[in-house]
Parts: sequence; C-alpha cells; structure tokens
Amino acid sequence: MNQQVGMCKDGIDTPALCLDANALERNIDRMAAFFGARPAALRPHCKTHKCPTIAWMQLRAGAIGVTCAKLDEAEAMARAGIRDILIANQIIGPKIPRLMGLATYSDVMVAVDDIANAEDLSAAACAAGVTLRVLLEVEVGMGRCGVPAGEPALALARRVAVLPGLRFEGIMGYEGHAVMIPDGAERRAAAEEAMGILTGAADLLRRDGLPVGIVSGGGTGTYDVTGSYPGVTEVQAGSYATMDGRYHSVGLEFEQALTVVARVISAPRDDLAVVDAGLKTMTTEFGLPEVVHPEGWALQSLSEEHGKLKREGGDPLRPGDVVAFVPSHGCTTINLHDAYVVTRGDRVVAEWPIAARGGVR
Repeated sequence: MNQQVGMCKDGIDTPALCLDANALERNIDRMAAFFGARPAALRPHCKTHKCPTIAWMQLRAGAIGVTCAKLDEAEAMARAGIRDILIANQIIGPKIPRLMGLATYSDVMVAVDDIANAEDLSAAACAAGVTLRVLLEVEVGMGRCGVPAGEPALALARRVAVLPGLRFEGIMGYEGHAVMIPDGAERRAAAEEAMGILTGAADLLRRDGLPVGIVSGGGTGTYDVTGSYPGVTEVQAGSYATMDGRYHSVGLEFEQALTVVARVISAPRDDLAVVDAGLKTMTTEFGLPEVVHPEGWALQSLSEEHGKLKREGGDPLRPGDVVAFVPSHGCTTINLHDAYVVTRGDRVVAEWPIAARGGVR
C-alpha cells in the first residue's frame, strides 16, 4: 500500500480504482450543507464506499452516524472507532452472537420485521448482558423487506417494544423503487408516497403510546425529497459521495469522484483497442461503464480480464495509453477492489483501504 503516492496519475499500475479527493470532499460538503439547514439528519450508507476513512469524513462534516448493509461492514466501521451504526437489514441465525459481540463496543442498531427474529435477538441480548437498539422496518413500496404499514406494523411494534434486552428506537423504510426514476417529478411523487406510508406508520405507533424517536429512510436519488419530508428524522443516502454513471443519468448534482483507470494492452487496428480491465474490475448490471478519457472512444464489451473499445472519432490508441471509465454502478465495482488510489489533480496523494470489501455476511 501507498507505494504509488506522489506519482503522476498516468503512471499508476492498472487497473486501478481511483478517487478524486477534491470531488469527494465537495460531494460530502454539498450533502452536509443540505442537511445542515433541515430538521432531518444524515446517516450515510457505507455499503457503497465501504471505507472507514470516507465514513469519518462524513461524520466530521456533520453526519450523526453511519448505515451499513451487513454485519461485516458494521464491524469494519466499529474497528475504526465509529460507534453509532445502523445495520439497515435483518440479522438472523448464526450471525446473532456476532451482533451481540459488536453491541458490547458500539451503539449498533438493527432492523426487525418478524417477531421470531426479535425474540431471538432479545434472548441473545439478555444472555450477553447488552441492550440492542432496534428499528421496525416498514414496507413502503420496495416490495422487499418490511412489515406492512397499519395494523400489522402496530401489532409487531407492540410486541417488540416490550422484549427484554431490546430498546425500541423507531421505524425505517427504504424507497429504493423511487431513487432511480429518471423523471424528477415522478421520482418525487414516488418518494413522497413512500414517506407518507412511513410517517403515517410512525404516527399510528405514537398514538398507541409507543416511542418513535427515529424515522429513517432515503437514498441518494431521493435525499432531497425524503430529507425535507415532515416527520423523517434521518436519511441513509450513500452513493452521493463517490457517484456513478447510473445515478448521474437521473440528473443528480453531485460530481463523479470515482473512476476506473486502465491501460491499453493491445491495439490491433486503429478502430479497436483492448484494455487491462474487465468484469473482475468493473460491473455491468446497470450497463457498460462510460469512457471519459480519451474522447472519441466507447466501451464495446467486457470479458473477465479485458475490455474492448471501439473508436468513434478520437485519435487512435496505442499500447500503454491510459483510459479512464466512470463505473455504471459504484457499489458493486468498489467491492471488487482492495483500495482506492486517491488523487488531487494529476497526483496520487494516498491509498485508502476498502476495509469492508467483500463483507457480505
């Protein structure tokens, strides 16, 4: 690690996952400024960047804690000294003892949507001598996890709230079905409908006498809607820090801080170039990555270790030339790499470990 610090970006070993520190900082500051003027707080999701260094930058900018998708990620953040962690997921079965271990040195909080799971968590917390914070997950239109709003949510919350070893903190819901709707008005309408369901559930629980201190939701694509919605207390946006091609396509104002840098290894014809980055370097579930340097070339296909580029008007490429891509999906591309090569301008200034890389448990 750090062997490339100080060198020119064009001289780094490839393929490499590069992070523009200036753009990253501007993205973090832009999001922090938005929440600095609103009642809701930011609890950024770490499943995108998976890097405690970036998480600490977000916390220093005003975030109240972090969100994780998996226990592995939460443990990586806690090892870096971060205490207030939401695992926006259900923790079941053999992972529960690990969760109790994490609860002994952090203020971890988890989602529940099933009474049997909540009872298992309660028994384990009592046995471990810890108090575990929990949020009831409400289904708000994503069609994934969560208990239906209304009477099912109220009935479950009543039971969870009295379980020993658990502290009922509130509710959460993810409007993931809305975050990438291209049309801004349609995206807003879908997000507001979802947050209406979530805040309505919170009001129902409060009328029943249940404490609902936290109402958590949101993603990068809907942060401005969810973050301004009355009754929402925190937003879990994550991709804004690094950004990617898919989120850029829906018109968000954050900068592309993340690129994959590759090098031409073969140029059999003037209209064809082959780079040393393939599917083991960049993912394609949201489409092919975009060539951002040099101009006049487009990615045609990816195999395991190779990317084929076609010429669309640029100068011919030759072996050794550097090509930069914006990943279509940052979350899954980042998870393929061990570290970010961090740059300012044309110089490498650091290498940051992606500590939770591969953390899928």
